[in-house]
Amino acid sequence: MHHITPYIPKMSAEGLINLIENENFSIKVVKERITKHGDFRKLNNQKSVITVNKSNNKYRFLMTLIHEIAHYYTYRDNKFAKPHGLKWKNIFKKITEPFLNINIFPKSLLVLLRNHMEDPKSSFSYDSELSKELDKYDDDYSRDLVYLDDLPLNSAFIYRDKKYIKVQKKRKRYLCKCLTNKRNYLFVSHARVSTL
Repeated sequence: MHHITPYIPKMSAEGLINLIENENFSIKVVKERITKHGDFRKLNNQKSVITVNKSNNKYRFLMTLIHEIAHYYTYRDNKFAKPHGLKWKNIFKKITEPFLNINIFPKSLLVLLRNHMEDPKSSFSYDSELSKELDKYDDDYSRDLVYLDDLPLNSAFIYRDKKYIKVQKKRKRYLCKCLTNKRNYLFVSHARVSTL
């Protein structure tokens, strides 16, 4: 537990101890991955491992960790349950509830987290409003970047050192064309990009 203490809000430590005490999994803090914030894996030796991306955003780290602990509980109780199915949702909601208070989260974030937890998605990335609020607590939050949904269609932008054109809205995502390889990609509306 001591190795994750620097990454979580101080007032959440006791609640986390209650969740992980006497359980058969380890928690590893890993370097940031582009495609995910965390994951849960069952190892061959009957032990499980949860990985969470190293982050100075204590709120994102905490919610990612609880999300993955919910996967562990779901697997522990029913190995054949769907990864983000009803059982996982119910467990996630139940174990998150004690953390949803003003002693752990700022009020503006707490309101959005409570809304999200009414029907949690497989990732916070599918909740644009919550993602934008969480972004404010990232150390590298830069006002020089803009959200993709704030750009008009046909705007050019840079994302991870590549140039794109915002082409079309597809439900909750945007179809964008990479100018380097001419391929199309789907972006979440709250992707943070640089304008040209």
